[in-house]
Amino acid sequence: MIADGTLLIEAALEPSLLQLQRNLADPAYRGADVEIWTFDSPTRRAALAQTLRARDMHVWVRSAYKPLLHSFQEEIDLDGIDRVVVRYPVVEGATPLRFRLEAYPLGDLIGGRAFELHPLPCATALPAYQIELLADGELRRSLRVEAPNYWHIDHLDERCLAPTGWIRLTVPGRPDLDCDARFETDQEKLFRLAMIALRDPAARGGGPQFHDLRIELAAPFHDRVLGVGQEHVSTAEAMHEDLYFSGLELFRKMNGHPKGDRRFAPGRIIPDIRISNDSVSLRITAAASVAPVADAASTPAIDLDHAAHWLDHDAIAAQLSLLGGRPVNAQSRLGQTVAGRWFPGSGPALLISAGQHPNEPSGPVGALRAAHRLRRAGQGNFVVAPMMNPDGLSLYRDLCARFPAHMNHAARYTAQGNDLEYAPRGYENELYYTARDLTRAALHVNLHGYPAHEWTRPFTGYLPRDFESWTLPKGFFLILRHLPGWRDHAMLVLARVAARLAADPRIAAHNAEQVARYSRYVEVAPFRLLHGVPYFLSEVPDGLFPVTLITEAPDETVYGEEFILQHEAQTLAVLAAREAAAEFTTLPAATQT
Repeated sequence: MIADGTLLIEAALEPSLLQLQRNLADPAYRGADVEIWTFDSPTRRAALAQTLRARDMHVWVRSAYKPLLHSFQEEIDLDGIDRVVVRYPVVEGATPLRFRLEAYPLGDLIGGRAFELHPLPCATALPAYQIELLADGELRRSLRVEAPNYWHIDHLDERCLAPTGWIRLTVPGRPDLDCDARFETDQEKLFRLAMIALRDPAARGGGPQFHDLRIELAAPFHDRVLGVGQEHVSTAEAMHEDLYFSGLELFRKMNGHPKGDRRFAPGRIIPDIRISNDSVSLRITAAASVAPVADAASTPAIDLDHAAHWLDHDAIAAQLSLLGGRPVNAQSRLGQTVAGRWFPGSGPALLISAGQHPNEPSGPVGALRAAHRLRRAGQGNFVVAPMMNPDGLSLYRDLCARFPAHMNHAARYTAQGNDLEYAPRGYENELYYTARDLTRAALHVNLHGYPAHEWTRPFTGYLPRDFESWTLPKGFFLILRHLPGWRDHAMLVLARVAARLAADPRIAAHNAEQVARYSRYVEVAPFRLLHGVPYFLSEVPDGLFPVTLITEAPDETVYGEEFILQHEAQTLAVLAAREAAAEFTTLPAATQT
């Protein structure tokens, strides 16, 4: 284990744009043509261009992050154009849809014009999009938008194609000064240094490797709302995501665990991102222990049906107190109470859980709303556990204080750094076993969420590794898992829940909009639709419950009416699943294991 208080790295760097300005200040560069790609904001890039133009240079400073989208927003004039055709590069050795997905959500940002995406094998050193702008069926302009990427060996010692900075310099009469090469940006330097620091030998063997690993970064990150759904461009969020998941992947590899193993528990990795225009710095420290978090005290009840914000510990405790029932508790790794309520009685047995991943915030509200409605109807024989991971909720609360609209995946797992669903029995997931023994339920409704906007990891290949199918929102999604012999029961749950969701015009419209947008960028969807609701259905060899319904709301992280819509869908899903479970006895017999 890394010793408490260990400083793995502390570094302060000169901002890369200042380096560029100083290096290009030489009079020999006057009159040069300069093209630069960086991860900086439009404002910072425009300021650099203005400075260099004052030195008689011909300058273009473009975005290295989503260059196609930024080119349309900053350079390409669509006046008089009614159709846009984008031919995206397909690079040998890279995921075929990589650059097609990177075009998202351009089709919704071009004012209702027709939009097409077609593959184009890439035969150049730099990947590039070929653009055709048409009007009345005639080609008006053809454009080329380069997307600087480079092949490198990543933190897992695997070959990876990732976006990068670039500089192209042509100086009249001075070919010795010409340049066409990769330019390592501030964000790339910080990420590379962080991955080097995390290879500390003390992090090998056994586990956990630390309690908290805090990665503090300051750089000119930026956030910008796009005006399509919940979409925004955020290099700060992208850095958080890449640091967090790359850290998990690295520690798994260093300790000999298989790729994608969610049982491995290295400890908690906490990216601490600061937006700074003046400094570029990195500091990584480890803590071997931390004081337990005190249980929250209950507070007055909120209007749960119209809750426009994720629930904190106090609000959840207050709602459980209002529900009553018999306490069913477990304890988190930091000593917090994992609180549930059991309601004995008649009717189909059921476990309703949420908060396995606390950054998926609509589930706890939906679980509590459904429990209240069942109790008002006099129904019992169920357990409700609205926050299975209170330690993660504490971190989520802290992360949202700075970036309330980000996915904040560092709060996804337990304080030990693993997914509690895959952890050995004990601590938080002990409540699942207690609920099964109390109810003998055949059905577990497990409320989840996923990103409400595009999810990227730009420094390790752009798409989120092992989660590629979740990179774009695609509506309120259902996952049904069942034991052998329980397929008919799972199909009944699926049919009832999908029909209930489709009957709500707001949920149906929201799903239709997101599925249509998703389909523009993914030619063959990896899911099926029932009543317009996307779903997966699979048989699993074992599990605590014969049938598990996992809901996936696009709720990371939304507020206001959008949040209300998502927890309404969660509520309806629970109630419809309960109705389906009442008919399990009429189906062919299945063996419960």
